[in-house]
Parts: sequence; structure tokens; C-alpha cells
Amino acid sequence: MTAKEISELPGMPGTTQGVHKKAKRDGWRYRKQEGVKGPGVEYLISVPDDGEAIDQVQDSAAVYGNQFLEEFALIPGYRVQVSAGHGSLSQGETEPYRHLAFRRKWLKWRGFEEKDLVIVWSKGDSMEPTISNNDTLVVHLGRTRPVDGHIYVVRNDDQLWVKRLQVLPSAWLLLSDNKHYQPIEVPKDEQHTFEVIGQVVHIAHDVGE
Repeated sequence: MTAKEISELPGMPGTTQGVHKKAKRDGWRYRKQEGVKGPGVEYLISVPDDGEAIDQVQDSAAVYGNQFLEEFALIPGYRVQVSAGHGSLSQGETEPYRHLAFRRKWLKWRGFEEKDLVIVWSKGDSMEPTISNNDTLVVHLGRTRPVDGHIYVVRNDDQLWVKRLQVLPSAWLLLSDNKHYQPIEVPKDEQHTFEVIGQVVHIAHDVGE
């Protein structure tokens, strides 16, 4: 979003100068604004999911002639951490507690439908260096058939893992990119106790302090 668009959101500075200062202070990710001459930038921000905030975001979108919702899809994020280690408990989250905005152009480029995507967060270091602790993971819920070598969120009872899957004739191997962790073997006759929630299709993480 541009600084002007962000200045119209609830809880944000009311001026573009204030937005730029907050972005610098908080270390927001940014990139050069497409199709604009000069030093214009766009920031990647998250939109909190409370009713008033979402209503105000939609009101702001109406002011722009629905430009915001036409350009961005709000992907739901759940208060769930998926373990890159030995399995973390699912909190049974049924409602999103925040949304992150993604450009619809990016979704189209990747061939995604926004209804198929959710956001969760990682826990642990066993998928280092690919996935770090507290990384943001976009999960495609429509991709539940394991393809060898891809990363998936997998549930067993109340435990959730994020692992790279190796598909063998007689078993699945849940692999950690951190070689200090041993593979978890799931024999074919036990695979019915596991549920592939979806494929991890995007990973985002902070850098620096």
C-alpha cells in the first residue's frame, strides 16, 4: 500500500509524512511503487481483524472507488503455530484474528484463488534455513495430495507440523531441512491417521533487529 492509502487506515498516522516515519521506525518492508516516476514506495503491512477496523478499511476502499479491495486480497491469518520441530498443539482456532493484504496480481501470477489460502506462523528451528521461528506461512488448502519434495502443514491428532514430504512407495518421510533433526517415517498403513492440511506456497520473515 502507498503511504497515502495507509494514512486512511484506522490506527495509522493521518499524514503521509507520519506513515513514512512510522515505516522507518518500525522497519516495514517496502518496494518501489510500480508505474510511478520518482522515489515512490509501497509498504507491506498487516491489517488487524477486528470488526471496526475491517469496516473502516472497506469504507476507505469505497472512497478510492473500491481501489483497495480491487487491488488487494485480504488473506485470513489464524492464531496457530505449526511446529518445525516435534509437533505443536493446535489451538483449535476457528476464526481469523488478523488479515494480511496480498496483491491480486501476485495471486493471479501464482494461479491462486484467495479462498484457498490461509496464514499461520512457524515455531522452532528444524526447517532452518528455509523456515525460521515465527515466520509467516501462506498455506494453500487446496493442495492436500503430497508431491515429493514440497513443504506441507500436516496434522496428526492435535499436533501440527510443517515439514518437507518425501513420498515413497511404502511410506511418507517428514523431512527437516535442518539436518540435526531426524526424519519422521509414516508407514503406508498409518497414513490415514495423518491429515495434509495444505502446501506452504509463500514464506515471509523479518531481517535485522
